[in-house]
Amino acid sequence: MAMKAKELMTKSPACVTPQTTVQEAAKLMENEDVGSLPVVENRDSLRLIGIVTDRDIALRVVGHGLFASTPVNDVMSSGKLACANPDDSLDKVEDLMVEHQVRRIPVVDQNNCVCGVIAQADLARELRSVGRKDFGKVIQEISQPD
Repeated sequence: MAMKAKELMTKSPACVTPQTTVQEAAKLMENEDVGSLPVVENRDSLRLIGIVTDRDIALRVVGHGLFASTPVNDVMSSGKLACANPDDSLDKVEDLMVEHQVRRIPVVDQNNCVCGVIAQADLARELRSVGRKDFGKVIQEISQPD
């Protein structure tokens, strides 16, 4: 039986809210050793409304001369986000990462609440462990430059 997203995901990942400053988000990324954070409506609902990445901070904050006190809401990616469901197959997660060129996929429940995150490294380890010979190609496809 194929592994599901819920078996591979990091459960209860660190999240930020729209009001979190980019400085706080960057510090959380450093502490958690991650390059992106789900942005949730609030800490109670955990309803996903966006993603903020280290690249968003570099390009949209530093690159535009904004301040460390800028709220995440001003620089996050929102709209149609690539998300997985807990029961999605790893093939589906892989397809989402490749299609959307993202290295981390939030896993959301039926109410669009964040319950986990799957990173490219998690997927690579799993593909390698099950003997997929093309795992290097998959990682390359996820990380293609624009």
